[in-house]
Amino acid sequence: MVSPHSMGLGGTPHPYESGPEQTERQLVAQEAAYREMRRAHRRFGARATAGAVGGFLLYVLLSSFLPGLMNTPLSGHLTIGLALGLGQFVLMGVIVWRYLAHVRTDVTPVVRGLRGLARHHETVSRERSAFETRTAPRGEEYRPW
Repeated sequence: MVSPHSMGLGGTPHPYESGPEQTERQLVAQEAAYREMRRAHRRFGARATAGAVGGFLLYVLLSSFLPGLMNTPLSGHLTIGLALGLGQFVLMGVIVWRYLAHVRTDVTPVVRGLRGLARHHETVSRERSAFETRTAPRGEEYRPW
C-alpha cells in the first residue's frame, strides 16, 4: 500500500510503513546525549519565555497601577515609562543573544555528535545489507563451469 507520506506528499506515515530513517530516529532518540540536549533546550525555553513575559507583564502592571511613577521624567521628555518601554527591546535582544549563545555552546556540539552517530548507524546498516546480499544463497541461476 502506498501512502501520501511515502510518495513525498506529506501527511502522516502509514502505520505499517517504517523506513530506515524512522529506525535511525529511534536510535538517536534513545541516546542519553539527545535526551539531555532536549531537556536543556526546554529549560532554556521556559526561562526565556518567563523572562520575556515577566518583563512585559511588569511593564503593563506598572503602567496600569503606578502611572505617576511611569510619568516621572528622567531627562527632558524621557520618562521612566518610556525608558522601560524601550527596555523591552533591550530585553528581547538579550534573550535572542542568550538563545544564540545557548544553541552555539550547548546544542550544536551535541547535534553534530548525534548526526555523526546517525551516519555511522546508516553506514553500518548499508554495509550489513550489502554483505547479506553478497552472501545470500543464490537459488537457481546459471553457474559457470
